[in-house]
Amino acid sequence: MNIQGKRTNVAVLFSGGKDSTYSTWVVQHQGWDINTLVTARPSDQDSLMFHYPNIEWTGLQAKSMGLSHQIVEANENDEMLGLRRSLSALKDRRSITGLVTGAVASDYQKTRFDNMSDAIGLKTFAPLWHKNPKLLVDDLKKSGFRIILTAVAANGLDESWLGSELTDQEWSRLERLSKIHGIHLTGEGGEYESFVLDAPHFSKSIEIEESRNEWQGDRGRMIIEKASLRDKPSN
Repeated sequence: MNIQGKRTNVAVLFSGGKDSTYSTWVVQHQGWDINTLVTARPSDQDSLMFHYPNIEWTGLQAKSMGLSHQIVEANENDEMLGLRRSLSALKDRRSITGLVTGAVASDYQKTRFDNMSDAIGLKTFAPLWHKNPKLLVDDLKKSGFRIILTAVAANGLDESWLGSELTDQEWSRLERLSKIHGIHLTGEGGEYESFVLDAPHFSKSIEIEESRNEWQGDRGRMIIEKASLRDKPSN
């Protein structure tokens, strides 16, 4: 696909979670050029806009995908400011024409990304937008994504889920809990956060060597303290 007759050259808003990682893979399959993965580091772990847990390890994922990567700080008073400035600079220096996000169902997030991008002259693309959650999960499983949960904040999700890999069995268990407790199956309502250990477009997988959990009342997060890239068994 081209934008105004030009080859599609985009930045991807990348959190290291399943949705942004899957969106990266989708647009690569469409033949788009991914100029840079951009990770926004929020000042507040309860940010409504940006993923918080373990974003400092997104560099390993970017390296495994062979993609340029940068982390930008989200301003405490205006979360979008750092991202807006970074994308504006990429537009000027590297001629990016659009921003790809992993938005699935949050109108609040998508509207703000759309408005910000429009203000600096970028198109926005959300390849997973309004995709059926069950179909999205099926796609992730069939494609061989290895995903762990790194934060939970919903009824039915206790500390045992932290660090749990979403195997077929765990996805089925999560689906049952989603029906009982009203959890969005893909975690779009902030019920959980994820981190991708391996995917079809990773040249190496990520191994977590050291981690710890922080649990407060009815929510918590897993903090990765040491991780590294490892050759895949087939390599």
